Amino acid sequence: MMVNNIDMEKGKMIIKEFGKDFDSEDGALTLNTCEVTKGDKESGIHQRKHKDGWTIKGKIYEDYFIWVNEFEAKHPEYGRVWGDFEDKVYADSEKGFQDFYNNHTPEAWNYGDI
Repeated sequence: MMVNNIDMEKGKMIIKEFGKDFDSEDGALTLNTCEVTKGDKESGIHQRKHKDGWTIKGKIYEDYFIWVNEFEAKHPEYGRVWGDFEDKVYADSEKGFQDFYNNHTPEAWNYGDI
């Protein structure tokens, strides 16, 4: 799901990094499964369209706890945001990243809880 993309206005994509632009004291920072599915929480790839215009696709992992690491989100106005909040997240624009992050904030948790 990781692909290169260019911000046409600025001539470059936006890159955000775990530990620099966002963080989790407990080590895990992932999307909630409700971001990619309304109810089906089985492992695998799921996609959900939200009322705010974002369509989010990601792979659900399950090991006692369920979470989404890698994802790709698309919005008709803001373009794409994609990546993994425990590594790097890419966006077509800063405005798009901020809108996505503010409306679909990842959850911080501890892998030791598994």
